[in-house]
Amino acid sequence: MLKIIIVAIISAVLFVGCGNNIDLNDEIDKAKEIAGEKAKEIIQDKLEESEQLKVLKDYYTFIQNRVNEDEILNFLKENIQGMDEFRVDEMLLNLENHLMVKGYDTKGILEKIAPYIQNASDELRSYFRIWEVEVEEEVTDGEKLNLPVYKIIDRAIAVEEHIEKYPDGKTKDKLKELYISYIKLSTQGLGNPYIFADEGESHIKDEILQSYKDTIQNYPDSITAEVLRGYLEDLEKDNMELNGNNVYYFYENVDRIINGLI
Repeated sequence: MLKIIIVAIISAVLFVGCGNNIDLNDEIDKAKEIAGEKAKEIIQDKLEESEQLKVLKDYYTFIQNRVNEDEILNFLKENIQGMDEFRVDEMLLNLENHLMVKGYDTKGILEKIAPYIQNASDELRSYFRIWEVEVEEEVTDGEKLNLPVYKIIDRAIAVEEHIEKYPDGKTKDKLKELYISYIKLSTQGLGNPYIFADEGESHIKDEILQSYKDTIQNYPDSITAEVLRGYLEDLEKDNMELNGNNVYYFYENVDRIINGLI
């Protein structure tokens, strides 16, 4: 069936070129180019449904029995080309969880999964790209913020755009947690919002306020903008002081606020 589809794509291009002097190989190359990554996927023979289910069953047995990850990766390498995209997604997400339980950090997980991401769906490729960005330049080392507020908010916007593109996706819940973390880090730091005030002061810095206002202006219809608008309103009620009652209310309820929007 898949071979028929790729032949149909090629035939369509050749049909358009009928009556002209054409180079067959050139036209086939054009067809593959038009099809893009889908052509790569279609050209490959997929396993029959029953065979794919058997591969999945064996794979999940490896995962459940906590088999050595090298064995799992070898099994994945041998079978992944024959699996449908949505099943590749399942396999990679299960592998991610398995490696997490084994104690791998995000960088280690990505290194193991990287060779197989090309076989996954657009959603999974986008999901792992978000984590790649985080690994390349971590927002925090656990003791301090490594990025300015506006860059942390940019990370939140990128996650929001992914969730908006795949609202019912299999990665939504995991990225929602990351999104909430980015919002908290950009408004509270690591639990000490006074890092966003001058030393010995509780009044929020103008540059931090400007980062919030720029986001609202540049992404007015985003969830991030809505959250920050609410935060600014609370700050204004407290005369821009980071220790006011309204601001504390925001900090204590930000999870609930975001969960009501996403």
